[in-house]
Amino acid sequence: MPQPVDLNHSLEQLEGHRWPDIHEDTTPMVKNVHELRRRAIGTLAPDELARLIGQNVGLPWLLPLAVEILRDTAPNQAAGGWYDDDLLYAVATRNPEVWADAPELAQDLKAAVAVLTDLSRHIKRELRNSWRRCPRIADGASVDLVTVVT
Repeated sequence: MPQPVDLNHSLEQLEGHRWPDIHEDTTPMVKNVHELRRRAIGTLAPDELARLIGQNVGLPWLLPLAVEILRDTAPNQAAGGWYDDDLLYAVATRNPEVWADAPELAQDLKAAVAVLTDLSRHIKRELRNSWRRCPRIADGASVDLVTVVT
């Protein structure tokens, strides 16, 4: 899954596909996702990444970027005793097949989460439930993300 990417490109450019125009009665979520797909991915804020990832949009390009943000911010935010769960939740609860296709990325996520000491019970439960479904990866060992959040 991880691919070299130009952060100045939009998802539309990276995918080589422009979604059809939306109808005026479209929901705010759909309008927002359409708008975000047209922006350079390097300009997307963590909450915008969470929105796109939560909708399974642009995962090959956005997940590596999001995991990098989580990895880079986890030590500082963990030291402050608080961590914003939105991006973490969006990333960590993707389908297990996503992580089977990107075991190195799964390990990077695991390392980022391991640093966090004050995750809410809710996010721990959600992460455990999601990660228990991770299939075995290439070398036959499972991505043991569950033990990180117990």
